[in-house]
Amino acid sequence: MLINNAAILGSITDHIRGPLNMAEMTEVFNVNTLGTLRVTHSLLPLLLQGQVKLIVDISSEAGSIEQCSRDGWYAYCMSKAALNMQARLVHNGLKDEGGQVMLVHPGWVQSYMRGELDVAADLTPEQSAQHIAVLIDRHEQFKGDQPAYVDYKGEKLPW
Repeated sequence: MLINNAAILGSITDHIRGPLNMAEMTEVFNVNTLGTLRVTHSLLPLLLQGQVKLIVDISSEAGSIEQCSRDGWYAYCMSKAALNMQARLVHNGLKDEGGQVMLVHPGWVQSYMRGELDVAADLTPEQSAQHIAVLIDRHEQFKGDQPAYVDYKGEKLPW
């Protein structure tokens, strides 16, 4: 099993009518999307030797195109939507060998993504990880022709 869990936020105040920091967006994509692809590609031979062949990508509800209501957060939202597409492509390439990809939104977690601890968030990192561990234990129920895209409670998210 492989769990890809690395992300940076980038600006959440950029707006289409204001300046856009393209260099920062490139850095966010490099970490949030391409970083996951690099790790998955590098570890794939080992993963395919295992019994489970499960990849869990920590995504976000922010990657859902269907439910997007924000008018900013360009780098983060776009990188997570790209991560979701990447997961679909990887899943398509592995499902015939018994491989499975899950995309999990970890919930609103008390983290330092905005530069300081977000104490208003609903979940501690430990609580979120416990929920995700339960989903991993139940991964077979999510197996299918496409990757599961779910929140930390196992509720399906719209693509």
